[in-house]
Amino acid sequence: MPTTIPGFSEDDVAATATIPAVIDSLRLVLRHEAEGTARNIDKTLATWPDASSAHALGAVDTDEGLVVFKTWVNTPAGAAALASAFDARDGRILATFGAARFGTLRTSAISAVATDLLADPGADELTIVGTGRQALGQVEAVAAVRALRRVRVWGPDDDRRRAFAARVHAELGLAAEAVPTLEAATADAPIVTVVTRARDPFLGLDHLAVGAHLNAVGALLPANAELHPDVLPAADVVAVDSVENARRASRELREHLDAGGEAPTPLAEVVVGKVVRPVAPRLTVFKSMGMGLSDLAVARLLISSAGDR
Repeated sequence: MPTTIPGFSEDDVAATATIPAVIDSLRLVLRHEAEGTARNIDKTLATWPDASSAHALGAVDTDEGLVVFKTWVNTPAGAAALASAFDARDGRILATFGAARFGTLRTSAISAVATDLLADPGADELTIVGTGRQALGQVEAVAAVRALRRVRVWGPDDDRRRAFAARVHAELGLAAEAVPTLEAATADAPIVTVVTRARDPFLGLDHLAVGAHLNAVGALLPANAELHPDVLPAADVVAVDSVENARRASRELREHLDAGGEAPTPLAEVVVGKVVRPVAPRLTVFKSMGMGLSDLAVARLLISSAGDR
């Protein structure tokens, strides 16, 4: 039994875990979920003005022998997160993690898993809507599962979208273009990722090409929404990371269900092939709300890489 608890700093996490490795770890953990040996500990949150929130969630994977918890606070002035991992067999604490990069990795990588399974296999262009903290990771993750020839960037601020497009090119080596309107950015785009702090819907079905795949990654607070009510009913597949978290915290999904819409599909069922991309869909959607199993996938990778089990 170790005399000290291993701790992974933000720098340790960034140096050890890559998006492709997290994608592989997520696929494994989601298979365990589908098989019934892994499950989420549901998310809880509190909010306060202005647009600030505190969150906690967790997960258990008995195949991996892991229990993981993460807590974080998000405010307009900044955010911070901590995670901890325990041995599911004997209750030992295995490690603690600075969890800002940790969170970016799991949020990006799960979009990549969904994109790989639900987007057109030949898709070679991505539109990213939003230029905030999570946006670059989202682009990097999609680029890990599709050979992107171009990235279109849109956000309401011209300087920020131009700066972000330049960053995509400089840091990821991808051709990137800042586009002046949402309509131009999404026209004929086979993959669209929306990651904003929007409070009210702004993306409608008319923005989305026939056959497109949409990753809806923002609007994490119960009162917020990015998607107009016509989007989810038009989708052939609506997948979510955690059905329970999405039901409780996604305004878009609650309104969809209240209007008689079909229940979403757990992404784990897509991973194991119970649900597949239709031959010619109008639209596929992945709504990400965050879940403990995504954090467990990152923790598993870091602990294994460090040889702490």
